[in-house]
Amino acid sequence: MSSATTTETPETELTPELIERVMRLSPESQARLRELLGEGPPVPELEPVGDWAYWKAEIKRRIEAVENGTMKTYSLQETMEHLRQVAAEGEPK
Repeated sequence: MSSATTTETPETELTPELIERVMRLSPESQARLRELLGEGPPVPELEPVGDWAYWKAEIKRRIEAVENGTMKTYSLQETMEHLRQVAAEGEPK
């Protein structure tokens, strides 16, 4: 009769005490533990800020303005050049 050995020790077992300790962790520590275990970060449940109907209408207005050509858009290169110019103008002479 052979006896199988186990590598489980009190440090490697998922005990009720360990579960209780994990449940008492701060949200930040729980998130870090999930990352370490490979689950990834939790998706935050955020409340909408401000008047959602207003922002929905504003987004729709902006999309329509771009699509019908009444709003100018800028490439990343154009935007970066503008920012460099503004930064250069703000430097002391």
